[in-house]
Amino acid sequence: MKYPLIMILTISTVFVIGLSLTVSATDSNIPEWVKNNAKWWSEGAISESDYITSLEYLIQNGIIDLPAPINEVTTVQTKYSDEERAQSFRVTISNIVQPLPVHFFEKFAFASSDFTDPNDPRGRVYDFREINPRFYLESIPSTDKMHFYDFVAKWMDSGNSLNEFDLAVDILDGTGAVIQTWDFQECEIIGYGAYLHDTTFVYSYSGLQDNEIRDRTNFSCVGVSLKTP
Repeated sequence: MKYPLIMILTISTVFVIGLSLTVSATDSNIPEWVKNNAKWWSEGAISESDYITSLEYLIQNGIIDLPAPINEVTTVQTKYSDEERAQSFRVTISNIVQPLPVHFFEKFAFASSDFTDPNDPRGRVYDFREINPRFYLESIPSTDKMHFYDFVAKWMDSGNSLNEFDLAVDILDGTGAVIQTWDFQECEIIGYGAYLHDTTFVYSYSGLQDNEIRDRTNFSCVGVSLKTP
């Protein structure tokens, strides 16, 4: 017995052949002999190639329509190479008795006092109306920052009795060249903490999809200026 090369329009059939289809006709327009086609294919009475041929028949005769193809990529991709675009933050603390080595941090962001949510994009920019610009530096604690941690510890112990310092954040491209510099004057450390970042589906500094320990240092300054090379 030879079965006609047809298919029944069911959701399961569409998923099996891996195509996304849209029915463009009512049930009355679908021939009656379509009804058993899925059963025949599942029992092996119709080969996969015959099944696809029957699909082509339904498409060509207007019983079903394929959705319009997606021709454009919706994600935004940068046109700049890793060497051209911003890659790292280099921090230099100056105007202190004992100079500190240069340190690198994974994150630098402003913390506007007008926004309590640190994830609010509006709170990550410098608001020109701010009398005392505030920002924070964040990183993975590491042994190469020991001098910086000693500096933070002194502020925790002595507080306002220490002299204010200047701090420069250089934004570097992939070659190490400076793109821009945020130059802060008369700064003080107003907060510090280490914590476990355990939201694994959020971007990790280590590049691994795993928990990681981070630290954050908050600063408040009297002035700030933006400089370019």
